[in-house]
Amino acid sequence: MKITEIDTPALLIDREIVLKNLEKMQKYADKFNVSLRPHTKTHKMPYFAKLQVAYGAKGVTVAKVGEAEVMAKEGLSDIFIANEIVTRQKFARIIALQKAGVKVSFGVDKVGVLRLIDEVFGEAKEVAELLVEIEVGENRSGVIEEDDFRALMSAFGECKNVKFCGVFSHDGHSYKAKDKRECEQIFRAATDRTLKFAGIAREFGYENFTVSIGSTPSLINDFEIPKGVTELRPGTYIFMDASQANAYGSFDMNAASVLSVVISRPTATRTILDAGAKALTKERRSEGFCTTPGMGLIAEHEVWIDSLFDEHAIILNEKFAKSVRVGDLVRIYPNHICPVVNLYDYAYLVSGDEVCENMPVLARGKIE
Repeated sequence: MKITEIDTPALLIDREIVLKNLEKMQKYADKFNVSLRPHTKTHKMPYFAKLQVAYGAKGVTVAKVGEAEVMAKEGLSDIFIANEIVTRQKFARIIALQKAGVKVSFGVDKVGVLRLIDEVFGEAKEVAELLVEIEVGENRSGVIEEDDFRALMSAFGECKNVKFCGVFSHDGHSYKAKDKRECEQIFRAATDRTLKFAGIAREFGYENFTVSIGSTPSLINDFEIPKGVTELRPGTYIFMDASQANAYGSFDMNAASVLSVVISRPTATRTILDAGAKALTKERRSEGFCTTPGMGLIAEHEVWIDSLFDEHAIILNEKFAKSVRVGDLVRIYPNHICPVVNLYDYAYLVSGDEVCENMPVLARGKIE
């Protein structure tokens, strides 16, 4: 089957580029003797999770219990949920995974929740494997104050049905760095802070635990990984997108694109595509070296989409309008690939102009 036979809009994944990306990140982890546990929230496909493990990944990361269930059902057996889990309903689902033989760990950042986890897992005669999230500047979840972290460490010692497995952090604010130099500074500060909390954990007698970090802008640029870090959790690197390509400085790693067709040229400057917000999302980066000046980049023409309606993309560019006809196919690099993948039932793995495989996005919509 040829790409020209695919109905649009469609999600395309370039096989050769994906494999190079997998090799690149695994070699990077191996260079610094750290484990790779890639975040599957980007691709949401067990097909690619299994490839990542085949290339050497220790296990996989997910964002939600629903994603963990999908990955486990498809044979992934070592899963970290990089999120705080706080309800009995979700604890029950994690316990079910553990009883089925899957190694599952997840995040915590509050003493009260830790004690609830201890209670629920004790009732099920299971032990919860937990990592404490450290807030490193993204202004999201995670422990901020050292005293709160010490209180958590003390609580771990008092609980019988939980196991302290390490600390983790995410320097997502690196996306807003003005350049690679500032990105590295953010990465260093975030990593140093994570390692500082790891040091506090050692004061409580813990040794040989996981110190996990992750953010694609920090990891695709080959910054040196400090000693003490044991694990990397990048996600977007496998597919990349328009914003991450800006951070990297090249589109050579861009494996994912949305295939779209020109459906109208109503004026000399306006062109309309059939991939709107429901195919691309309306997300854009507005700050730092990940800034995207439009709503997606038309790869072959280096032209940005000016605006999106639900089912239409609008390009206001006379040169582009003259270079395409109604019915022509174009490929679009989305601004942020992770939510875009979640819009599609399946993706096409392609090589050149050929379709190699049709892959279901099995974790699509698993937001619970």
